[in-house]
Amino acid sequence: MADCRKRQIKLRMINVKKIFYNFVSFLSSFIIGVFFLIVGYICLKVFVYDTFPVNSYSMMPSIQPGDRVFVNKLLFGSRIYKNLNFLEGGELNSFRIKGFRGIKYNDVLLFNHLVGEDWSRTGFVINGVYAKRCIGLPGDTLSIINGAYKNSSVSDKVLHTHFPDPKGKRTIEPSILICYPYDDRVNWTILDFGPLYIPRKGDSINLTIYNAIIYRKYIEYETGKKMKITDDSVFLKEIPVNFHVFKNNYFFMAGDNFPDSRDSRYFGLIPEEFIIGIAPIIIFSRDPITKRTNYHRITKPI
Repeated sequence: MADCRKRQIKLRMINVKKIFYNFVSFLSSFIIGVFFLIVGYICLKVFVYDTFPVNSYSMMPSIQPGDRVFVNKLLFGSRIYKNLNFLEGGELNSFRIKGFRGIKYNDVLLFNHLVGEDWSRTGFVINGVYAKRCIGLPGDTLSIINGAYKNSSVSDKVLHTHFPDPKGKRTIEPSILICYPYDDRVNWTILDFGPLYIPRKGDSINLTIYNAIIYRKYIEYETGKKMKITDDSVFLKEIPVNFHVFKNNYFFMAGDNFPDSRDSRYFGLIPEEFIIGIAPIIIFSRDPITKRTNYHRITKPI
């Protein structure tokens, strides 16, 4: 009897060990599976796509409040951060993986920029995300004449697809007319703006007083030095300068809702490194008031 009991106890111990080993094996497989799912999800969000909600009226009627846009990062190339110094107010250091194509006219882009009314400088903020339509590429010269966008590199028809005849735009309030570069010596308005040359990487400009006023914020961003403009000279950190070579490509972004959009007319040009990706479609939409899903807007091209 004693031997029989010992065998039973031994069998029970073996079964307990098997159950324990099976549980540990299952738990390990589960944790590894979850880990790889999380890593895969992060990789997709970093390299392939992202989604962002839009809560403003600046892109009406193309994008409405409550829409969530799908952002393709593969088309233009994924932006990879070299470090996270920007989280503490430091300089943005990044590089971009080669994409399938460049930015095209009328692409809707998601990009990071300073939020609020601090548009006297160009700055990167990770949670300052804007959705606007690109109507000016590096090397273009863009103007607004009597409320109508003009680009020296493309026909009016290309831009008027989303920015039609500006009839009635003279009713815009005077306070809203004031725009970049916010200097009486230039005196542009959102109805009569430019001509503004959009710099390409490697472009060199002479720093006349007029040019210094227009490109001041970009030069300060690229050099990290404050600019001082007198009646006849331009200084960077108290050192006189007469030219600047741009380190970035820049883009002009516009909201489809011309009279009510905070865009490049106000905050200026956007450096290429600020661009998150291209938004081709609306992936989800919910009415912000009724909370009902707008099924007719899901997968709608922008």
